[in-house]
Amino acid sequence: MNRRFTSMVCALLLAGGALLVLTACAAAQTDDEVRSLIAKAGDAAGYPDAGVVSVFDRLDVTVEESGLAHYRRHTLTKILTNDGALQQAALRFDYDPASNFIDVESIRIFRKGGTVETVDLSTMRDLFAPASMIYWGARMKLLGLPRLEVGDAVEVRTYKKGFEIAYLGEGDRVSGAGADGAAAQTAGDDSRYVPPMRGAFYDVVYFRDVFPFKEKRYDLHMPKDKPIRYEVYNGTLYSSQSYDDKATHYSWWLFDIPAIHEEPRMAETPDVATKLVLATLSSWREKSRWFAAIHDTIYLDNEPIRKLVKDLTAGLKTDVEKVAALQHWAAQEIRYSGLSMGKGEGYTHHPGKMSYRDRCGVCKDKAGMLITLMRSAGYDVWPALTMAGARVEEVPADQFNHSVVAWRHRDGTFTMLDPTWVPYSNEPWSSAEAEQNYVIGTPEGEDLMETPYSPPEMHVLEVVSRGAVDRDGNLTGTLHLEGTNYMDQRMRRWLGTHKRDDLRAYVEGWLASIAPNVDVTRLAIGDPLDFKKQFALDVEYRVPGYAVAGGGTLDFASPAWRLGFGRAPLLNAVSVVDLEERAYPLFIWNTQAYECDEAITIPPGLKPRELSKEAARTLEYAAYSMARSCDGRTIRNTGRVLVKHRTIPADEYPGFRSAIKEAQDYGTQRVVFEREGGSR
Repeated sequence: MNRRFTSMVCALLLAGGALLVLTACAAAQTDDEVRSLIAKAGDAAGYPDAGVVSVFDRLDVTVEESGLAHYRRHTLTKILTNDGALQQAALRFDYDPASNFIDVESIRIFRKGGTVETVDLSTMRDLFAPASMIYWGARMKLLGLPRLEVGDAVEVRTYKKGFEIAYLGEGDRVSGAGADGAAAQTAGDDSRYVPPMRGAFYDVVYFRDVFPFKEKRYDLHMPKDKPIRYEVYNGTLYSSQSYDDKATHYSWWLFDIPAIHEEPRMAETPDVATKLVLATLSSWREKSRWFAAIHDTIYLDNEPIRKLVKDLTAGLKTDVEKVAALQHWAAQEIRYSGLSMGKGEGYTHHPGKMSYRDRCGVCKDKAGMLITLMRSAGYDVWPALTMAGARVEEVPADQFNHSVVAWRHRDGTFTMLDPTWVPYSNEPWSSAEAEQNYVIGTPEGEDLMETPYSPPEMHVLEVVSRGAVDRDGNLTGTLHLEGTNYMDQRMRRWLGTHKRDDLRAYVEGWLASIAPNVDVTRLAIGDPLDFKKQFALDVEYRVPGYAVAGGGTLDFASPAWRLGFGRAPLLNAVSVVDLEERAYPLFIWNTQAYECDEAITIPPGLKPRELSKEAARTLEYAAYSMARSCDGRTIRNTGRVLVKHRTIPADEYPGFRSAIKEAQDYGTQRVVFEREGGSR
């Protein structure tokens, strides 16, 4: 449950009948005090599966009127295991030369024997950070530490100033200083470190991580006349607030924080970790107006772009058809590869003329290209910010990792478009972005909004299976797979973009769920770029010895249901229910329906020994309805499995899992046929 806490000088808790006073006390200063904290932190026995424990992590932030922020961080990390020593063997400090400055002031090692070793910082190296697909010149300072032993503790003090853009998420921060970025970074020139929305300040502080903390603290000092709005989510924090003639001082802290033990396909950190979200902006509308203003001249077209728009929309009658043609061009023709445009990189779209010339860019640039095309065609269209995969909270702090497009209609409503997520898709907006928060940048200003829920019935993967089993158990069959909306997109991407020379082997990998010795004798796929009709796959196959034949009986399981419940990604939920319980929500991006229509012919003179005719269950997060019948020589398997939500809360996961497992057990159940009147 989300909670907001007002100021308090200290927190008073009754624990075991005794009054426990937790005050916002000053950080330990002496080495003896530090050694005492290290000793009290305990050892590996108190932290199962943890290689290190953070004895404390204290961040002190001072903000100027301009929004320029100064961060002083003091951390102390104790080594619990040999693996933990390896984790701390080298320290890395990331920064963006164009937007922030970092100085590693000191690193000391408190040895378990009591001595203190000061690390020589002259061996630190300033290097380009590893990059893939986004090449903006981000840098890192890298330092190898002397050999660490279990029981040692590493103390680090750093100073950092400037701002960071949440636009592309952790690891994809804004940069643009080029190869000489390290040399250009100085402590004297502060102009580059003032945030682009001058005067504004925001932060998102997480109080949980993949390792445990004994103490985590965040102190903030704001100019007296600069109010800040804040809320705490996914847990509770202690807090205090005080004033003097020049500033307002805030503190938030927490003790004995357990590690986040990562689970497969768990919800993103912003949705599970205790976090503090704070911002000086009054509302999302203020952010919206600023985002529109900085793009005032970005989307100007030119003659080549006008000609392209004319060619793409020629012969199309409706606005929907024209916009779809423009979006498909931006989606397919602008390669995802980020090159820096210099100043403004990371929080502004590249000019449309630049993206048209370079034919590359990241999400914001693909969005800018589409806006340029649509405005050239006369449409009212605006840039938007969103967070793919996690919530955006009501506090107007940057919490975005993705940029998209909003098409405004005459009645004031918007249609959301995403050229980054819809290559090979007939959806204008990917349904993997349902129930997702976004803010549109307009001159009037827009509030935080959310895309609607998309039910599984909209995203059907239909499998039509026909086949025959002979007396020796050999199976020959055909499969027709066709999807709607998001499942159509998945089919196009899985098959339409696959190498043609090994497509048969790839499809046989899918059909291995039916039997490992499957042989595909023929396959045909649709055109992945023909968006006027649904994409489909047609397969002819055979499986020698598929059914067990002998002693007057023949038994086998449904090929279509075995295909759906296999490890291929056809029914996504099957691959995410291995854990019996979950501590965190399961996140699977999209809802889905898997439909089966199957008829298998068997030899004459056989009848089913037992036939479980139907099974069904309906829950909030999953449902299935399945039936099996035998009419003469034909056994039919029909039904539908629904994944009804893309996020399954931890307390609902056992029911979700049991429903999927029940459907799997029923669908893949072997049916025994015996010869009428006795054995063969």
